[in-house]
Amino acid sequence: MTSEHIVETKNLKVYFKQRRQIIKAVDGVDLFLERGSTTALAGESGCGKTTLAKAILGFHQPQEGQIYFKAQDITQHKNRMLLRKNIQIVFQNPFSSLDPRYSVFQSLYETLTAFKPLARRQAEEIIAAKLAEVELGVDILKRYPHQLSGGQNQRVAIARSLINNPSVVILDEPTSSLDVTTAAKIIKLLMKLQEAHGTTFLFISHNIKLLRKFSHVLFIMYCGKIMEYGPRDLVYNNPLHPYTQLLKEAAQHKLKYLGESLSSSAACPFLSRCPHKKDSCSQFPQIKEVEPGHFVFCHLC
Repeated sequence: MTSEHIVETKNLKVYFKQRRQIIKAVDGVDLFLERGSTTALAGESGCGKTTLAKAILGFHQPQEGQIYFKAQDITQHKNRMLLRKNIQIVFQNPFSSLDPRYSVFQSLYETLTAFKPLARRQAEEIIAAKLAEVELGVDILKRYPHQLSGGQNQRVAIARSLINNPSVVILDEPTSSLDVTTAAKIIKLLMKLQEAHGTTFLFISHNIKLLRKFSHVLFIMYCGKIMEYGPRDLVYNNPLHPYTQLLKEAAQHKLKYLGESLSSSAACPFLSRCPHKKDSCSQFPQIKEVEPGHFVFCHLC
């Protein structure tokens, strides 16, 4: 793990048993987040993006592999309170992630005081300042989620994730439930907040076109595996894996996940959908660096 990588996974595997079948949701993933930057994780629904994020957060225990935070192995997540303070998440739907029984103030106050006691007045000052950062006024403090718009609720969720100044925030499709105009404003806000605080983001989305605007490093995930990764512009402008090319072509709509039926678990998971497949694709390819920093797992390269 390099000093620039604040989070890193090594050969991470998260499997689930479903009836008699083993679902390899995350299957040997190496991922890194560079300090103060945005790493994007792209892939269609069902590819394992959220499972990977939840494993980093400690919601899922990996079967194999390691997770590192600031060079410390946190795979077993023994100090969960330390982890929660330093790594936070903003979910896709703010209406389901915010407790409908809590006012805005209660939601933020509970999170703020979860790690250390604060005098009420001090807490109110911190909450007001954080609301101002996400461009909301203190007039909403007594309101409940059903009394706010989708954009306002997502801003509250962002404020909640940042209120204890975490090092890392995972953004799990944070704009997909919003209209285009509101989504653009949220993206602009996130970029502003990152510049102000130097927070590291992991931005998860199926929309590779959106991720191009907001990321520094781009990872492409399919069926639990990383297919391609590298600097954003290299991957987007020169997509090498057929799946990355498909994502780029389908950037205007959400792809429907199609489960694979492979003759061998050792094969490339994209085998049955690949228009350029050849005999060697019956084995998962080794990683190749095709240009400086740009890596791909594909026999065609």
